[in-house]
Order: sequence, then structure tokens, then C-alpha cells
Amino acid sequence: MSSGSKIVVLATVVIVAFILQIVLIVADRHETPGTVAVAFSKAYFNLDGDMADLICSEMTAEDADVVDDYLKRVAAEARAEGFDPSWKKMVLAHIELETEMVDENMAEVQISCERRRSINPVFAAVAKIFFLGDTYKVEEILTVVKEDDGWKVCGQPFSLTES
Repeated sequence: MSSGSKIVVLATVVIVAFILQIVLIVADRHETPGTVAVAFSKAYFNLDGDMADLICSEMTAEDADVVDDYLKRVAAEARAEGFDPSWKKMVLAHIELETEMVDENMAEVQISCERRRSINPVFAAVAKIFFLGDTYKVEEILTVVKEDDGWKVCGQPFSLTES
């Protein structure tokens, strides 16, 4: 093979790989019941108030401040135990999903993962390197509904609405 044809083949391979990468990135950004369930679960255990954007209108209609009430409840529990509220933050790992479509607008997502205390990123890194801290198994079935052209978590996720 001549030097010119090798360059053409190499350029073709690079261009095809680049186009394939763009297609895969666009496909990965597509919202699915599983991606919403994972995003909600991460926000829930990290005590992130942005989880309010991922819950259905049925839950906000019942109690407009369900997320705020949950965050206040967790903070009160932490203070009662003698800790700062950030002590209750957890990070998820080894996430496994099983999605079952009930119909075209509703799905049940079974999430199985492990959670570990995550006060700050340094604590999580040190705990992982030296195998410190406990991990806790999480298994939950989340009901996810299609609402306003997007998926939202509905029902009784984890202990969000418990009193």
C-alpha cells in the first residue's frame, strides 16, 4: 500500500470514530425512567434540594414542601444524634437497575446499590482507599411516570414522605 492510501484509510477511521462518538453522546443524553431514578436517588441520599425537580406534580400537590420537609427532618435527626446535617449525606455506588414498563407513561424501576457516608469528597476518597466506613445496601422500587414530556418519580420513594 502506498503512503497516500494509508493516510486516507486512517483519516476515514478517525472521521467515522468521531461521528460515532457524537451519536453515542447524543443517545446517552436521552432521558429514560432509569436515568431519572438514578438522578433522584443520588440527589435524595446526597440531601440535594434539586430532587424537587424530579418528583411528579402529584407529590407536590399533596404537600408543596415535601422535599424541604424531608431535608429539615434529616437535619433534625442529625442534630439529635449530635452531628452536623452534612453527616447524613451518602454517595451511591455499584448502581444496578431493572426497568419494567407498566405502560407507555409509567414504569417501575428497581434500583439496587450501595451507599456510603460522604461528608466531603476527601472523606469519601480516603474511606474508599483504606476500606473505612460502612456500606449500606439499598434496594427500592421507584414508580416513574411520564409528565410534561419528561419522566418524574412518583409514589413513596424511599422515606421522602414519611413523618
